[in-house]
Amino acid sequence: MTRESGHKEGKNRREAQRFWWLIGLSIGAILFTVTLAFLFYNALSQNLVENRKVFLNKQVELAANEAQRNFNNLYEDLIFYANNQERSANDSDLPLNPNVDEARVRRLLNNYINLIDTLIIEKGDFRKAYRVSDANYFSITESAQSIDAASCRYCFRVKSDKGNVALLAKLNLGMYFSRHLVNYYLGPNTTKLVYFEGSFFQLIDDSMQLPVALEPRLREAVEREIRGGLRGQYEGLLEVGEAFGSQESLLIQYPFTLFRLELKSPIAFVFTQNKSTVVSGLFANYFYLFLSLFALLLFVVYFLSKYFKVTSENNHLLEKKSRDLDQLLKQQTMLLQQSRGFIYYQNEDLNLYKVSDNVTEVLGYSAEEFLSLSVGEWMCDDSGGFSVSKKEAIERKADFYYYESNSNQKQGSPIRVKIFEKLIYDERSNFAGAVGICTDINDKYMADQELIRSENRLRSVLNSLPDTIFIYNNKGDFLDYYVHNDELLLQPPQKALGKNISEMLTGESGERAMRAFKRSVMTGKMQTEELDLLLDIGRRYFEVRFFKLDDKRMISVARDITGQKLWEKGLREAKEAAEIANREKSNFLANMSHEIRTPLNGLLGITGLLSKTSLTDEQRELLSIIGDSGESLLHIVNDILDYSKIEAGKMELNPVLFKLKPEMERIINVFSGMAQEKSLSIRLDVDATLPEAVVLDREKLTQIFFNIIGNAVKYSQKNGKIAVYLKGEKLFSHNLILHCAVEDDGVGIAREKLPELVKPFTQANAASNGEYKGTGLGLAIANKLIELMGGVLQIESELGVGSTFSFTLISYINGEQVEIDAEIPAGIKDTVSFETIGEDFPLDILIVEDNEINLKFMGMLLSQLGYEPDIAMNGMEAIACVEKKKYDLIFMDNQMPGMNGMDATKAIRTMAYGKAVRIVGLSASVFKEDVEHALSIGMNDYLTKPVKIEQIVNTIKSCAMAASKEVK
Repeated sequence: MTRESGHKEGKNRREAQRFWWLIGLSIGAILFTVTLAFLFYNALSQNLVENRKVFLNKQVELAANEAQRNFNNLYEDLIFYANNQERSANDSDLPLNPNVDEARVRRLLNNYINLIDTLIIEKGDFRKAYRVSDANYFSITESAQSIDAASCRYCFRVKSDKGNVALLAKLNLGMYFSRHLVNYYLGPNTTKLVYFEGSFFQLIDDSMQLPVALEPRLREAVEREIRGGLRGQYEGLLEVGEAFGSQESLLIQYPFTLFRLELKSPIAFVFTQNKSTVVSGLFANYFYLFLSLFALLLFVVYFLSKYFKVTSENNHLLEKKSRDLDQLLKQQTMLLQQSRGFIYYQNEDLNLYKVSDNVTEVLGYSAEEFLSLSVGEWMCDDSGGFSVSKKEAIERKADFYYYESNSNQKQGSPIRVKIFEKLIYDERSNFAGAVGICTDINDKYMADQELIRSENRLRSVLNSLPDTIFIYNNKGDFLDYYVHNDELLLQPPQKALGKNISEMLTGESGERAMRAFKRSVMTGKMQTEELDLLLDIGRRYFEVRFFKLDDKRMISVARDITGQKLWEKGLREAKEAAEIANREKSNFLANMSHEIRTPLNGLLGITGLLSKTSLTDEQRELLSIIGDSGESLLHIVNDILDYSKIEAGKMELNPVLFKLKPEMERIINVFSGMAQEKSLSIRLDVDATLPEAVVLDREKLTQIFFNIIGNAVKYSQKNGKIAVYLKGEKLFSHNLILHCAVEDDGVGIAREKLPELVKPFTQANAASNGEYKGTGLGLAIANKLIELMGGVLQIESELGVGSTFSFTLISYINGEQVEIDAEIPAGIKDTVSFETIGEDFPLDILIVEDNEINLKFMGMLLSQLGYEPDIAMNGMEAIACVEKKKYDLIFMDNQMPGMNGMDATKAIRTMAYGKAVRIVGLSASVFKEDVEHALSIGMNDYLTKPVKIEQIVNTIKSCAMAASKEVK
């Protein structure tokens, strides 16, 4: 008895020690839990505060940037509106409207209804104020306030570029800030403030009210960073009204400036949050959670103590069974670690004899139904393979066996399962059975299959791309590739893996590729480079783009652009060919002009000389026909050359100041003979409001009216009427829009043929009997000249009624910068007789001409004028003549064999007798650059062939008068 009592007492002592040890451990766990909870709560609250700061920072930045952007947009819209009220030179033919576009004013005020209180618009004598109320009531009143008034402090003042329109926008900053910040929800216990003019204001009822007080240290720090233009976040005491008192708050401020608004100090939005409320919800929730966990811990401690007592009493009963169950518990613990599955048991004959109840959740069978199934019935995929592979694992004495296949569900489609078995052997290593887990992996399997299909789709896309793709690390070493065509590589891509770009690409191409690669790595932006590589298949051009794939990898996409390069080369060659063709065309036109004008010079010149001799009426009529034919041919040549110059963009304007009405009368007088033949009346109506003189290109204006009036005369019927109207519209102070119109009551033109009129070489009424003749270039040239002078030709016509050709031109109405153009004499308008020119103006004249007809004409003309000119057939003979004799006047042809007129003029100007002589060029070239070149190398004047007798006479008179001035 004593031994048993001692043994029992020792056992009780050990149990008591274990009990107190458990109590101590529990108390330690409680203290540890409390400490851990406090630390966790502190970290969580700090994290909440920081997250709240980040949120407020983002919101205040968005609000400030949006406000600043709205002010910028308002200023740009005001500028746009002011400039829109200005009337440009080409905008309209209507008179200038003194009023403003009130529809645009309404849209402008509606767009900025929260910002603009009043908009005052001043345009000349017009000054009105516009407002839009919250009820969308649009009011207009006369404004007594000047745009430039300094009393308006928070205003935008805007003027148009030309200063004719001024706007004053009075701003309601309090309402704007209040309504603007409403859009930013910050949550409960927050305040939105505006730092304005050195104070912090709370926004209430569309105004800045209730100045908010900050503790001095906090206020000094906030104002210092706002003045420095720095955003900031702070913690300190804040007083928001008497009802709230002082409270520890988070302050986040973001300063900004208002465009074109002069303020004493910067403006800043300040968002505040009561700091205690940030973690108040967390504290309550965490406190209750902590109490719950603490209660649970106490319950666990209590349960453990009770459990310890019970287990200590029953421990001797479990010791015998623990060894038997230990192995089974380990197996079940290991197998149950797998997700969603069921456990089954097999004997040594591989027959199922037990299965867990959750087989129903996986396959839908009950435990009894599943045990009655064969392997082939629940393994629908390759059941034979499953059995064979398992037997092989048993023969190898494997401890574990894995297999993956499809399994039949009782109802529904097969699912993917994973088999994991623990193979059990007895002491003699004979197979004794197996414990397995069948796990449903259908979701993972389907996701893997979708990933495979996605990769296949991506590969299909890559297969359709013509690009070559390489992946590198940030040092430029090749990691992976996708190559569509190995022929486009310097070497097989497999050999490039692990190598650097500089190893694969050498020379200039390699250096350029590495520079682009490094720029992309440093900047993170895509870099594009064109590389020229010599491959086995020949030289190829590639466009390579380098960009980041992720933080550690780069990618390049290279595309073969050899075809594009060849196309660009072909395009350049085609452009060069077109330029060569254009030069050839110009040379052709110059040669054509020379070849046609040279015989025309002789024809018209001789005709003019012949007309001054005694002729019979029949001879005079025949001679007139010859002259008219020559003039008609000259007109056709001029039209073709003019249109070619317009097409080439070589036609330039030469504006001069001239009297408009006399010029128009002269133009109409030219058609008087043609009008008399068809009994037409041509009426000129020049508006009385037009200025006496205008600044325009006189020659182009004459050519436009010649073509349009000539067209009207041509298509008018007998006893018809033609009217020419000119009206003007003053634009600003120095510009004039000249409205021109030519009306006739001729045959008219069909509506569908009107677009054809301005096309070259086209006649809308081309009759088969040849009644209406011409090249079809007149209206085309007139249209081009009108466009060159800033107008548009408009045609209105009706068959059998007549046509109206109208257009507008832009002119100046003050001539301070140009000299008035003298009237070009139509002939010899003084009292000097034609036959006595040589006596009145004695000159020594040299004619340099290689064409015999032109030479005869010049010789006969000068002889009739009373001169005995010397003759030279080319430039070298002209130089020889000047070396021997001092001449007053030289008529120099430009194109001659041996030495042309240009070279001869240069040489003559270097000679003793050649410095003072007046040299007049004679050429069939009408191009401006030829005339300018001739004057630049030393010619005094330039006459284009065919030369008229009046031009020769006027040139002689000008030379004689210039010589007399030099003598004086």
